[in-house]
Amino acid sequence: MLRDFVFKATSPGDIVQAKNPIVASHTVCDGLNHHIRAKPDNLLRAIAETGGLAGICCIPAFLGGSGDIAAMLDHIAYAVKQVGADHVAIGTDVAYISRYTEGQGGKLPRSRASRPRWENFWPPNALSGKGNPLSLAWTNWPIFTVGMVQRGLGDDDIRKILGENMLRVARAILP
Repeated sequence: MLRDFVFKATSPGDIVQAKNPIVASHTVCDGLNHHIRAKPDNLLRAIAETGGLAGICCIPAFLGGSGDIAAMLDHIAYAVKQVGADHVAIGTDVAYISRYTEGQGGKLPRSRASRPRWENFWPPNALSGKGNPLSLAWTNWPIFTVGMVQRGLGDDDIRKILGENMLRVARAILP
């Protein structure tokens, strides 16, 4: 079960002990862009030691640099170099927005604001950055694949990053 882990990391040097794989589903590599959501190399390795993975997200401010697909591919290549292709995935965090979203969303009950939004806990400008988030949408996965081929990743590693790793972890932790 998801609750069968102990994560006592209050600083990057702390030890991670887990009965199940740990997933950082929407992150980037601190070695390329220092950001509040980025994971330092030692934490990436600790996550990999649990059998888990780091899902590289598609948020321009998190990626830094050009904030585009090239920046995302830089993080994927960096993570593969640090922890191996078995522990890297794509965590787009940029959803496809249907033309029906607005009309359908209005049918949902309004939730009451009982706590501060997550953005209030981040430093100022944590979401500002270059890049077009739409260029990083999940609809561009074929381009992500081509980019990984261009960066020299093999077919097996690309398949793992595109979904096999996430499937492996899901099978390990879900009933």
